[in-house]
Amino acid sequence: MNRRLADALGGLLFAGILTCWAPGYWPVALVQAGAFLLLARLLVEGCPVHTDFVALPVIGLVVWGSWQLVSGMTVYGFETSKALLYWAANAAVFVVAREACDSTYTRNRFLRGILWFSAAVGLLTVVQYFTSAGRVFWIFPTQEARVLGPFLYKNQCAAFIELVFPLAVYQALVDRRHSLVYVTVAATMFAVVIAAVSRAGVALVTAELTVMLFLAWRRGLMPAVNLRKTVLSMAALSIVLAAVVGWQVTLEKFREPEPYRVRRELLISSLAMMADRPFTGFGLGTWPVVYPAYARFDNGLMANHAHNDWAEWTAEGGLPFLALAAMIAIWSVAPASESLWGLGVPAIFAHDLVDYPLREPALAALLFAMLGALAARARGD
Repeated sequence: MNRRLADALGGLLFAGILTCWAPGYWPVALVQAGAFLLLARLLVEGCPVHTDFVALPVIGLVVWGSWQLVSGMTVYGFETSKALLYWAANAAVFVVAREACDSTYTRNRFLRGILWFSAAVGLLTVVQYFTSAGRVFWIFPTQEARVLGPFLYKNQCAAFIELVFPLAVYQALVDRRHSLVYVTVAATMFAVVIAAVSRAGVALVTAELTVMLFLAWRRGLMPAVNLRKTVLSMAALSIVLAAVVGWQVTLEKFREPEPYRVRRELLISSLAMMADRPFTGFGLGTWPVVYPAYARFDNGLMANHAHNDWAEWTAEGGLPFLALAAMIAIWSVAPASESLWGLGVPAIFAHDLVDYPLREPALAALLFAMLGALAARARGD
């Protein structure tokens, strides 16, 4: 049963990623309805649901949002209801992934599925970047000159790669027979981050690679000679592919004199919002509604997010919500470091400090699925 559940969850995650470009609410509804149906299936079939430490704050996020709604804390009930569905779907994905990955075989199979799907998306992204003329899958027109696979927003594309890149590097380290294959996959993913022109993405993927290689060396995961060959192969391929997609624009972004000027102004406004309601918040999902009263500048554009998920979560959910989210992020560091393949989870939480990658429901679902797999591994199943 768990194998079928893992396959169904993988299919839902893949469908969510491939449709996240689409306008309208239906791609969001697809992910959320699918998550709730899988959870219902798990409960109806009477499968035991394990309770781990990290499950408490994951469920706590939903409980706190519900309390904001029923107690009248929120300033806009409709937006809080939508946000509550988002967090409830994430919690459902976590529980399903935790139970679906309860054996090493099923977990490895699930993660390999994510890896090969991500490899295909990475290859698609590189080819589409140069040939689609701003059309998703060469069919659906957008307002962008170039699109990155199914992603319209470059930082969401970078966040996707941050999540899955450690899977490719891990396989390159442990599968000596097919090491070059996985090195090529990892190098392609690195090229996608370069094409996305995301400073945070480049920095975090580089940090992931550095940490993984260091830990692999410390643990003797590979002989020094093989490790050196893997590093050199990955570096050479990454340089070649980065040159193909063009690294100059990304380099210029690192040279900008004030790269976070707008983000700084948004952060100061968010801090002012926190100061007014530190313990209750304004209600999940209400940042765009409340922000105009705290805006420090007007550039003629609508500010739909704080470009800092942590600040936005605190302004919306108050310090209790911040504490719950921080518990999840902090917990993830140890099991991610032990597994190596899970290092993308804390990397995303770090990315949240300078952007809002988790505002895409499909990406959030993938993150919580990986978190569930980490919880299953940490439990020793």
